[in-house]
Amino acid sequence: MASNPLTAFVDVHAHYIPPGYRDALAAAGNLPPDGNPNFPDWDVARTLAVMDRLGVATQMLSVSSPGVFFGDAASARKLARMANEFAARTVADHPKRFGGFASLPLPDVDSALAEIGYALDTLKLDGFVMLTNYGGVYLGDSRLDPVFDELNRRGAAMFIHPTSPACWERTALGYPRPMIEFMFDSTRAVVNLILSGTLERCPNIRVIVPHAGGTLPFLARRIVSISSIFTVDKSKCPAGVMAYLKRLNYDLAASTGTNSLGPLLELVDASSVMFGGDYPFTPEAVVQAALNELKDSPLLKVDDLHAIERGNATRLFPRLQAAASR
Repeated sequence: MASNPLTAFVDVHAHYIPPGYRDALAAAGNLPPDGNPNFPDWDVARTLAVMDRLGVATQMLSVSSPGVFFGDAASARKLARMANEFAARTVADHPKRFGGFASLPLPDVDSALAEIGYALDTLKLDGFVMLTNYGGVYLGDSRLDPVFDELNRRGAAMFIHPTSPACWERTALGYPRPMIEFMFDSTRAVVNLILSGTLERCPNIRVIVPHAGGTLPFLARRIVSISSIFTVDKSKCPAGVMAYLKRLNYDLAASTGTNSLGPLLELVDASSVMFGGDYPFTPEAVVQAALNELKDSPLLKVDDLHAIERGNATRLFPRLQAAASR
């Protein structure tokens, strides 16, 4: 199709580096994290300038992998609170340009529950970022049930972000984990959320899955088939695996090409898809190329593009529509 001059994207997969976070990573021996060769700089003014050049109206900010827990629960509580308060100030200063996903100090469940209340009731943030696993405790693990029950009670939004699996030393083959491991870890987490019964029990959580679902679109039929053959408690996912996959929302971070978008659009329609740029971990020029690729995609109609541009995100986050109208 012809290029479409969209100029008001909502980017649901964008990151920020709160003050003190880089130092906390370094102190924990996590700088740079996940086997990456470097760690980007970030500040509000530079980000707004980049957004203006890209035609991005709003970024939904989150702390990326490895999150805020580096082995000490007290430090994680402090780091989560610091990050969340900085995010809230940034959103308050620029309500049309930013939204915020709060970080939780998991796997400390009690502290996470306290932070959920503070993030929503006091800071008025838009939802939560949750890593695919916390030290090998995957989303859907029964130990996290109280957290998911509270998110469900509040009808919260949850943006899933991949992180290194606990076994990465044996599986990553010495390469940066975002290259391969992140895609499979998103798949593990979502499958566990379904087969554990978490999504059936918590239908009110508005879930965003990153990177066009990782390997989920490719593996979906295999997951359905094998889970139906082997011992899976079907009472935990009575609608069937495919129905839960279709219930979720998906972002397009690093996934705007037909090789990624095509399989995703066989799994869900465009109403479940949102743009993700992954800035600043993805440089501006690469985000621009992804936007251009999306606008020129032969797989999307004009109405689909507008939905992915901002319509689907404002449906999921009505505050964005209200902020834009002020």
